[in-house]
Amino acid sequence: MSQKTESPEPQQRAGRIFYGWYIVAAGTISSFVNMAVFMVGLSIFIKDLRDEMGWTLTAISIGFSLKTLETGILAPVSGYLIDRLGPRIMAIFGNVVMTIGLLMFANMDTIWEFYLSSFTIALGQGMGAHMAYITPVMHWFHKKRGVASSFIAMGRGWGYIGSLPITILLVAFGWRDAAAIAALVFLAINFPMALLLRASPEAYGWLPDGAVVSDQGSSKSDSKEVGKGDGSYTVKDAMKTRAFWFVLLANSIYSFGTSTNHTHFITHLRFTGFTSPSAALVVSIYGAVQVLGRLSSGWIGDKMGRHRLLMWSFVLMGLGWVAIALITPERLWWVGLYYLTYGLGQAAHTVTQQTIVADFFGPKRYATLRGIMNPIGVLGGVIGPLFAGVMFDAQGSYQIAFFMIGPMVALGFPAILFAGIPQLVADPLSEKQP
Repeated sequence: MSQKTESPEPQQRAGRIFYGWYIVAAGTISSFVNMAVFMVGLSIFIKDLRDEMGWTLTAISIGFSLKTLETGILAPVSGYLIDRLGPRIMAIFGNVVMTIGLLMFANMDTIWEFYLSSFTIALGQGMGAHMAYITPVMHWFHKKRGVASSFIAMGRGWGYIGSLPITILLVAFGWRDAAAIAALVFLAINFPMALLLRASPEAYGWLPDGAVVSDQGSSKSDSKEVGKGDGSYTVKDAMKTRAFWFVLLANSIYSFGTSTNHTHFITHLRFTGFTSPSAALVVSIYGAVQVLGRLSSGWIGDKMGRHRLLMWSFVLMGLGWVAIALITPERLWWVGLYYLTYGLGQAAHTVTQQTIVADFFGPKRYATLRGIMNPIGVLGGVIGPLFAGVMFDAQGSYQIAFFMIGPMVALGFPAILFAGIPQLVADPLSEKQP
């Protein structure tokens, strides 16, 4: 069905730029705006919500956790629809619904309206806001999958830098107008990016990584047949493997840590004495570290094995939580250690985690498999922010919670270790052995 919904504009032509790179560019830009507005941007408003509405951090954290939970619950449906209807339709739907949800957030007055806006944003995110952009990359690239994914991950890294303009809007207009402006900017940028998406290269005379069918007389149906022999697992067969369940476990561990970071890190900085602009500056510099780290992680992962880089990313992130717990305006050296540990660890994870499912099970049912994993994996993303919010309300500080999170995150290392080595991609270290 997906081939019927995709228009055949990107045809095979001599000297033309491989269309997969246009999809990568669209995904990079979309990831930047999505991260800036909905992942980092919303957390900037938490302290202002608490001050104006009088809500506890636990109550606010419930809204963020509900958003994460719903996104995970919808993931199997989203993955199935992306594989069947094509990524463009789902990306358009997700972007429009997310915009509506953020406009609802900007006009809310009660906690129930806050939860309803979170539900609406999650509906858009769960139905394809990110998955619709990364899924076609898995089809359009094979050997260059790590590099292509690193560009999209780099876009998400730039999203941290996007906290600066949102903070400027917050200071100039207040959180309500800042949220409304961000919603409209998000739609204006992401809607045309969604129009560039195409499901797979074979329908347009290409093969993955920009290769073309050698027989110039081959038809498009012939190129489709060539693309079928990639060894992709069926959903049923993938779920019978040990790797599926250990990758799922690692995803849940990561979700626990990163959702807590996205929800509470800026709030932590502001409660330890950082002003809104200075907290945004810390996050923006972190974004620059992410951009460089994610771009280099694609190349490093392709050289050492993406699954190995994924393992070590959990160790770095676990160490990073110690630095996060100890950051204050008087101890800025911990910010530098945070960049070197958590920052580089998350950069490596973001790149490799996007490709690991395709590396283990092939690209054919990538979105469906990711969708099946998400409802279980996202439980960590629901529990993490709630845990930190409850601990803050009880202790008046995040420090104990963050010290506890570090070792939990590091458990991702053995999870990926026990998943084994992907068999559908060449192991670069094994290739070097005589």
